[in-house]
Amino acid sequence: MISILKIIGVVLWSLVLCLSLSDIAQARQRMGPDPCADRKGGQPNLVKCDEETRQGIETIKGEVLSFKGDTVVVERFDGKVADLHIDQTTKMGSFIGRGDRVEAKAKEVNDERYLLSIRQIE
Repeated sequence: MISILKIIGVVLWSLVLCLSLSDIAQARQRMGPDPCADRKGGQPNLVKCDEETRQGIETIKGEVLSFKGDTVVVERFDGKVADLHIDQTTKMGSFIGRGDRVEAKAKEVNDERYLLSIRQIE
């Protein structure tokens, strides 16, 4: 006959195993794909990765939705919305207004995307 302690031990061990596996799955989801990984197995291939990507600079193309103080809100062409912080170092090609199609270069610092440059595109 199986003792109650053995059954409780198996149940608790299963619970601990399930919880640890769910943490691993969540961590993999948060990490996302490496933009420089082009080889089988996801190993980085820095030769194929351009200088901007290595420095953490992201190119965003989309339409300007609005301006909120020192932040421009851009809807990407893939439907996602990006809030981009403008400061004194931001390079602007010309006047940018609501509804303009733009190409922006941004870098994330402390969970905020800082706009390095923005220009209007056709």
